[in-house]
Amino acid sequence: MNEQAFRRRVGQHANAWRDRPRRFLIETALAALAALALGWATIALVVAMAGWAIVTLAGEAASAWQAAAWMLLLAAAGAAWPLARLLRLQPAVPLGLALAPGQAPALSALIDEVRAQLHAAPVHEVVLDTSLGARLVERPQLGPLGLNRHTLVLGLPLMMSLTPGALAALLAVELAPLRRAPDWRSAWREPAPWLERQRRLWAGLAATWRPARLLPQWADAFVTLFLRHFWPRFEARALVVARDEAVAADRLACSLGRGPALAQALLRTAIQQHFLDEVFWPRRWDNTRQSAVPDALPLRELKVLIAASLRHPQAKAWLQESLHAAPSRVHGRADGRAALRERLALTGEPLAITAATGPNAAEALLGAELDGWIDTLDRHWQQRVAADWADRHHDHRQRERLLTELAEADAEKPLPLDDHLLWVRTAHAVLGAAAALPVARAALSRHATSAAARHLLGSLLLDAQGPLPPRSREPDLPAPAAEGAGLLMALVHDDERLDRFGRAVRQELADPSWSLHAARRLERAWMQREDLDALRLLRSRLPELEREADQALGALLNFDGGQTLTPARLSARALRPLLDRLRREPAVGRAWLFAKTDTRARGWVLHLLVIERSNSLDQPGPRHEWAELRALLDPPHPCRVIDLSHPDWLGPKRMDIVQQFMDTAGGRIHARGR
Repeated sequence: MNEQAFRRRVGQHANAWRDRPRRFLIETALAALAALALGWATIALVVAMAGWAIVTLAGEAASAWQAAAWMLLLAAAGAAWPLARLLRLQPAVPLGLALAPGQAPALSALIDEVRAQLHAAPVHEVVLDTSLGARLVERPQLGPLGLNRHTLVLGLPLMMSLTPGALAALLAVELAPLRRAPDWRSAWREPAPWLERQRRLWAGLAATWRPARLLPQWADAFVTLFLRHFWPRFEARALVVARDEAVAADRLACSLGRGPALAQALLRTAIQQHFLDEVFWPRRWDNTRQSAVPDALPLRELKVLIAASLRHPQAKAWLQESLHAAPSRVHGRADGRAALRERLALTGEPLAITAATGPNAAEALLGAELDGWIDTLDRHWQQRVAADWADRHHDHRQRERLLTELAEADAEKPLPLDDHLLWVRTAHAVLGAAAALPVARAALSRHATSAAARHLLGSLLLDAQGPLPPRSREPDLPAPAAEGAGLLMALVHDDERLDRFGRAVRQELADPSWSLHAARRLERAWMQREDLDALRLLRSRLPELEREADQALGALLNFDGGQTLTPARLSARALRPLLDRLRREPAVGRAWLFAKTDTRARGWVLHLLVIERSNSLDQPGPRHEWAELRALLDPPHPCRVIDLSHPDWLGPKRMDIVQQFMDTAGGRIHARGR
């Protein structure tokens, strides 16, 4: 089932839920029970077949019965192998350090206290990691059939950022799916917690499954039947239930008197996640420029910096951005949680962060062992990122050489647009926003109607300025920031605006795909400025731009029927980082790069990087998203990576377009060994 079909099915189920929620819940529970019953029945049938055959062969039955017993035994043996592979399926092991029994008794006591309030099942294992979050992971002993062990994964940065009370409120939300009914009748009346546990379990199995490469296809017959046919249909139903269950978990935490603490936890983590994503981790990864070996100690530094992040100059803007953000997503799909603003409204608390008193949760619950856990997790983090760190160091050296090459080539002859935009992005990555400004100005002066050049210069002007001062403190924008905002506004609004060259910009732009990017960058700038009038005007335009982008991408991502594909016209320099990564990626055998257009999305171009797996045994799972390749493919158009081993691209429905990929002349950019 492709993404579009999945979304349509989720929408249909959401309508059914609204019309008859009780009936929908029971039907979803029956679907899950039917799958489990079928699995246990298959095990019983295989065991019965093997048992009857063995008993018959051990006796003195007639030769006809003996022959039938041998055939039945062979059939049972043939079914047992793929059945065993199904039962051995396991989700990914949580990255982190597991607490041994007796370690951190104060943390265990807090978890038990929350569990007792929820009447929840026991937590079998607690794992500390480096994330700013908490999540419940189901680890089965019999694959999709369950017998689960419940693992609670706690981020040490989360514990360092919250008080014990706020952490307990978040734990109440995360442990809510473990709540147990007093009897089977109550469980049948309210199956949502059990359905949510099943959804998480099966989602984890689907995300980590890898097809057998050295075994016959029938060895994965039961796994394929479950993950490719049953699971996508069940997931579409379970996501609708998950949304209601997430709201129920928040309400349950509030009913236990933890509403104020939950509100504080949500507000603090919203700001601190932005701090980690936009300030802390980028600065740590900047060290890859000097060293090929990771030398950062992130948790040791976060112990001091995480609390100070709430006083960051951009903290207020980060909070506003989080309040207007859509619900979070995992692996490209909604995780069931409501948007932050809706969750905060549920608590009934004001949108204000109160000063924390006393030690944070890490200090209070881990005590003297905290420094030891920090040192151990820092060492584990260094070991885990070592390969990626070395790759980034290599990429930085490549960008430095490319920057010199582009400057020398432009001195000889003006660069074409793609290479000039690459020059701007490379200068930004290597030297920073301020150093890239002259290059960006030259690109716009030569290609005045390029939306990409306009967007790059406008964004760089705002980035080089840093956090914008509030309008109440400085009524007028600094000149560079005002220029950058004007360039971006010309991409956003329909009215004609004269640029500094005296041209009516909006009419001349041939690529509308940058309008939404410009609007979102402007939104962040106006939130920093606390400019309510500009925000109101911009947000009146945003829904229209989002609708245009959704319609265009919906048309471009529709792969039914005939397709308009041409080889992507990107320069050799623009493709060089991608080709270098493809040559270092053993899992990719061949790759093609196309530009797709559609009459229903005029002016839009979708770049498609199509990859075919190699015969290497070192392969990621079939649903791997290849984000590392997508990050290197950054032309001035939307891009997608299509993995021909992904379940959505297997089977007869995709044969015609896959053949079109391979037959389009000039599309192939990489082949293993060439």
